[in-house]
Amino acid sequence: MFSKIRIDESGKVPIYKQIGDYIRQQIAKGELEAGYKLPTVRDLAGEIKVSMGTVKHAYEYLEDLGAVEMVQGKGTFVLGQEEDNSSRKDRAMAAMDEMFHKLERLGFTPREMEIYVNLKLKGLEEKYEVVKVAAIDCNPETLQIIQKQLMQIGYAETAVFSLGHLPEIEERLNSEYDIILTTSTHYAEVEPYVKNPQKLGMMATMPSIRTVIKLAKIPENSNVGIVCASDTFSRVARDNCQVIGEWADRLETMLFGQPQKLKSFLRKKDAIIVPEGYEAFASREEKEMIKAFENKGKTVVSYDYKIDKGSFMYVEALIKKCINKKRSS
Repeated sequence: MFSKIRIDESGKVPIYKQIGDYIRQQIAKGELEAGYKLPTVRDLAGEIKVSMGTVKHAYEYLEDLGAVEMVQGKGTFVLGQEEDNSSRKDRAMAAMDEMFHKLERLGFTPREMEIYVNLKLKGLEEKYEVVKVAAIDCNPETLQIIQKQLMQIGYAETAVFSLGHLPEIEERLNSEYDIILTTSTHYAEVEPYVKNPQKLGMMATMPSIRTVIKLAKIPENSNVGIVCASDTFSRVARDNCQVIGEWADRLETMLFGQPQKLKSFLRKKDAIIVPEGYEAFASREEKEMIKAFENKGKTVVSYDYKIDKGSFMYVEALIKKCINKKRSS
């Protein structure tokens, strides 16, 4: 693959940028997926006949752009095109800016634009049905992550429920929701509560590549702790960390809601792992402690685990099928 890089030595574009842009194109096409380990600087320099310094510069350029992560002693890994809600929002804002600029050039006033936009929105509301999705799991951290990801799917309105509340919400689940989702771990527990098995879907979750790389950067002799809202999240994170670093054998957990104990806990740690969006579970005092911990140069890893690609595509297909069914009825 990398032997296809064609170097233009005219000097118009720096060679390091040509290499970096080629790799970015391969990422964009899906040829290089998240987690792919790029060749070593030495190997790629030998393959495309450039200096190792040029390849190193190309990798640094890619890292600055957020396309790869360089982990000392372990290699350079593709981060892929994982989108968060902020990047999705940015793309939406850019699309609207372009639309409004075109309308301005056509001579429309802001008031006229508002009228036409509202008409279009009304038409869309009439055209599409909202699919109501219920997500069920045993810990609040996972539910928060699932809800955030499902927000990326259009026409899906997601509510989250704790596994422990299943008996109380059984009637509501079956009467109000079009799709009921749970993780592979809890599918067998949820299944008896769902009257229509076609409504029930299963998802698998995995740590994001960004999280894995951040964890891999923690030195082996570090004293690492987990600070979270539930023991179940702690177990998930602990199990996944076992294959990443030797420090995982010494992991200790502290649950939010004990600020005095947290202060003592942090004093003994070199790094901590927190759930993505931990601020939703921590008190103001606890958030300030974690920020102070980070400001001292210590490591705070936001543990972000996602619905895997296959499961996400499966859920999208379920929602699309549900929309089509609503339209035809």
